[in-house]
Amino acid sequence: MLNVCAELFTRYLTEKGLNFDSRIDNDGDSLVEFPYQGKNYKLYFTGENGTYLSLYMFFERVPDNKFADALFTCNELNCQYKWATFYVDKDNDVVIHDDAILTVENASAEAFELLLRIIKICEDVKPRIMKAIYA
Repeated sequence: MLNVCAELFTRYLTEKGLNFDSRIDNDGDSLVEFPYQGKNYKLYFTGENGTYLSLYMFFERVPDNKFADALFTCNELNCQYKWATFYVDKDNDVVIHDDAILTVENASAEAFELLLRIIKICEDVKPRIMKAIYA
């Protein structure tokens, strides 16, 4: 069973007629996956009632010979976008990440607002990330 905040968020998505998948992950955290334009945004709700939100989008795999370019681009983006973190993970994926503290009272609207902001940021930075990886 999803924790309180994740449950409120999935109800909110359902009311808006949006597609998503939700489940409990291997660590016992509530996970909501939101597909959008070929990418899968992952929202983890943890802590008491699920009030701690971690939002991830695994952008693109980085070839070994482009690791430095991707890392440099992530650093530039970290300076430009203060609400999101950009990094290359251990699997060589460019990851865009955001954390938030929710309350039960604002969980659904706040999580949705953060999701929309991250989606917008991903759209804005896509050309720069693609150039770093494929140019």
